[in-house]
Amino acid sequence: MTTSPFYAQQNDQYLWARLCQGDREAFGELYRRYFPMLFRYCIRFTTDRGLVKDMLQDFFSQLFLHREGLSLPANMKSYLMVSARRKLFRYMDKAAHLPATLEEGAALFTLELSPEHAMISRQQAEQTSKLLQQRINSLTPRQKEAIYLRFYENMTYEDIAGIMEMKEVKYARTLIYRALAELKELLVPDEAMLLFR
Repeated sequence: MTTSPFYAQQNDQYLWARLCQGDREAFGELYRRYFPMLFRYCIRFTTDRGLVKDMLQDFFSQLFLHREGLSLPANMKSYLMVSARRKLFRYMDKAAHLPATLEEGAALFTLELSPEHAMISRQQAEQTSKLLQQRINSLTPRQKEAIYLRFYENMTYEDIAGIMEMKEVKYARTLIYRALAELKELLVPDEAMLLFR
């Protein structure tokens, strides 16, 4: 889906307002901006890429169909992530991939190392990667999801709390701090941040 250079230069708020008025090019630009990010996030809950693609196609179709009732979200990225996450869990439930609750759906979240982490020598990096992946695998699914949102998607603690439906922001901070504390034993302090960029 391609859009004109004019729309590519507009901010999300402008595009959202135009979408609400039925502007297909504004909708196309929002789709172009957010589909890849939402796909990267949702594919961490299931290996069924087809299901995720179908869900996101339906998600964006419904967004356009119900555009007149939409209000401008305070944070576009968070709003879309929360909405897509909920829709994915409903899709997975219908496909018998997952029990019906969001909490149980979040239990499937996976997280792997970013390929850009190889900044130290090859041999040491391979050994560190194996150990770190083992540590990451031992984190709870909610810790993995919070780490992903914070370090891969650069979300704020407030956004993470909203996306993961936590009652308070401090729960998001605590979840991430505990996960990093578990990983920190293995790495020098600055290395952990480099791995999750």
